[in-house]
Amino acid sequence: MSLKLILLVMAAGAAGTLCRAVSIRFLTAVCGDTLPFATMAVNILGSFLAGLAYVLLRQKYESLTPYLPVVMLGFLGAFTTFSTFALENAHFIAAGSCGRAALNILLQNFLGIAAALGGLCCGKALL
Repeated sequence: MSLKLILLVMAAGAAGTLCRAVSIRFLTAVCGDTLPFATMAVNILGSFLAGLAYVLLRQKYESLTPYLPVVMLGFLGAFTTFSTFALENAHFIAAGSCGRAALNILLQNFLGIAAALGGLCCGKALL
């Protein structure tokens, strides 16, 4: 990986982190914390964007394919929140809220995969 690409991935990671922080703060204020809806929304949006970016950068804007790591690893890697997702579920389980943990795990996985498929389909429709 070239130094240029490394620096772009780092910059995209900083932007993804900032977007995540703002999104989590805003969505938690709006949705509350009964379930971690903010984490869920960020993960679902990130899944959709991953599918969309993958198709667009691999098939429509092929000259930009070398920059796929900037979007996927840099921005979306920092924007999405798997470690937060895991910790939130561990807290639910430790507190004896296994039902909330199961609901959160099912919703985020199902909706995340559905969003990624939606992004792939939208990307293909744009070709």
